[in-house]
Amino acid sequence: MAAAGIGLYLLRRPELIGHLQYISPWSVILLFLMSVATLAANGLYLRIFANKFSVHLKWKEWFGLASVTAMGNYLTPFSGGLLARGAYLKNRHDFSYAHFLAMLAANYVIAFTVISVTGIVIMLTLSGMESFSWPMVLFFLATLSAIVLAWFLPSPPIQGRTRLLRLVQQTMEGKGFIQRDRGLLWKLVSLTVFNVVVGAFLFFTAFHSIGADIPFRIALLIYLLTACSVLINITPGNLGVQEAVASLAAVMLGAGADMGLLAALIVRAVSIISAFALGPIFSYLLSKELMATHGVPPKQCF
Repeated sequence: MAAAGIGLYLLRRPELIGHLQYISPWSVILLFLMSVATLAANGLYLRIFANKFSVHLKWKEWFGLASVTAMGNYLTPFSGGLLARGAYLKNRHDFSYAHFLAMLAANYVIAFTVISVTGIVIMLTLSGMESFSWPMVLFFLATLSAIVLAWFLPSPPIQGRTRLLRLVQQTMEGKGFIQRDRGLLWKLVSLTVFNVVVGAFLFFTAFHSIGADIPFRIALLIYLLTACSVLINITPGNLGVQEAVASLAAVMLGAGADMGLLAALIVRAVSIISAFALGPIFSYLLSKELMATHGVPPKQCF
């Protein structure tokens, strides 16, 4: 439905499609390489986190799982690719689901902290300019405040013997493990900052490839807001939602709704190409790995 709506909108605005003729092959290559770089950063995040639990992933595992996850998220709603990642780690390395959930919790907390702080700082540099937006400042401040409360307030003990309650308790313990390990925390923060910078350059390059002279700060803010759209991830790959947020953010920042939508679609297209170019290859390799070690058929995980 989301893809159909976007397609119908573009059909009614043929002049937008005309902007695609300005995209050079070098821009496409650069966008593709940056998209692959984000996959590598996500894989390294997994590798660093897993090392702390004595799970040592080979390069084809940490990079491959990131690629398979990206592909799986486009095939199923609600980030279904994460299920494949968790299943592989459990079957191949006996990496508990509690630790996996702790990793996801840390990922979201760190990501939204970096996004919020960056957003506030960048918006303050735009103070007094036409692009400045108080609603955006308040949004980033509210997000940061919620994270601080959730992360730094002590977690109450969870009583109960059900499997779900034990899983939640183990996840909270995993969160405490990360909080106590400053070295691990800063490594994860560094990778998140890298991903934010690359994501901003993706949008910056996409805008300029279609002839839209958008400042880097504006491209960065648009990326930050689209990254927050994961909170309403109800379609495969968040298709349609992310584009709508990018278009709205572009309007608020003076970049134009149409250019924001087109840039978001270019970033989307490159992300899909990288995910489906690498995902099937590593899905096959990791499935063979499972079959060789535990005899798990590929269909159970991928």
